[in-house]
Amino acid sequence: MRIGLVRHFKVNLNKGTFMTAEQYNKYSEDYDTADVIPNEIVIDALWDKCYCSSLPRAVKTARTIYHGDIVITDKLREIPSVAAFGLSFHLPYSLWAIVNRIAWLRNHKTHPEGRKVTLKRIHEIMETIFLQNEENVLIVSHAGTMYEIQKILRKNGFRGKKFLKAKNGKLYIFEKVEK
Repeated sequence: MRIGLVRHFKVNLNKGTFMTAEQYNKYSEDYDTADVIPNEIVIDALWDKCYCSSLPRAVKTARTIYHGDIVITDKLREIPSVAAFGLSFHLPYSLWAIVNRIAWLRNHKTHPEGRKVTLKRIHEIMETIFLQNEENVLIVSHAGTMYEIQKILRKNGFRGKKFLKAKNGKLYIFEKVEK
């Protein structure tokens, strides 16, 4: 079995360097609905089926790069991003992102979806994919979700190029290593 992972195309949205909690939350909301900037990748021939996050940026990416059967699912959505603290002074965007990820990892009550819930939904969709008869499956999703999928694939005997943060519109291929 071969699984291809593609992070959605680059989002067409400018972000400020410094933000308050309110601005960070607004940027996160806008990011979820913003348009994308397509690149040249088209990968129809390699895949039997495509699974795709239900967020618009992923759906547009999937429909641009793949013209076969696409299964759109909430289980591949990005890990939600909200400010963990309601601060009214400006902090660097990167600091907000780090604090947000820590809040997610610790299942912090301010976070809309903690790590346990996220991992449960990702495991559920990956079990569904593993049980299908398709040999070659494409997954279009998001950086955080793809990072977790990559870990699941490795635990299930797949090999492929590791990534910490997937690049937009790039294909990462994982193949099952038979023993």
